[in-house]
Amino acid sequence: MKSVVVCGSKKYKAEMSKFCAELAKLNVLTYEPSLTEPIPEEAFFHSEYVTSKIFKGLTLEHFDFIRKSDVCFVYNKDDYVGVSVTMEMAYAAALGKPIFALSAKTGDACRDVLIDKIITTPQQLATLL
Repeated sequence: MKSVVVCGSKKYKAEMSKFCAELAKLNVLTYEPSLTEPIPEEAFFHSEYVTSKIFKGLTLEHFDFIRKSDVCFVYNKDDYVGVSVTMEMAYAAALGKPIFALSAKTGDACRDVLIDKIITTPQQLATLL
């Protein structure tokens, strides 16, 4: 079974969840970001130490998904990619993972060149895998 990790902004969580659900229906093992209840960047949990560990855990969890997956898919609706997805794309590229995206543009030419293929539907992605 082929697998994909989906990376994208929490502002598109509903659309990403739908995309991931469609992939799952097509028997693709899908790792998606933990966005059920997104944590705002300014969140504070008991102490700076605890807060930093929570954010580090979320970041490293997604890096683990990237490491395990065959392909990294960037859900860059409206050509938008934020800081976290930038890190995720760099990590995927460093691991030699193919990077597919919804659009050829991310808002930065240095990120754009990391995209190997444009995929616009879950069906296209499942077929390619």
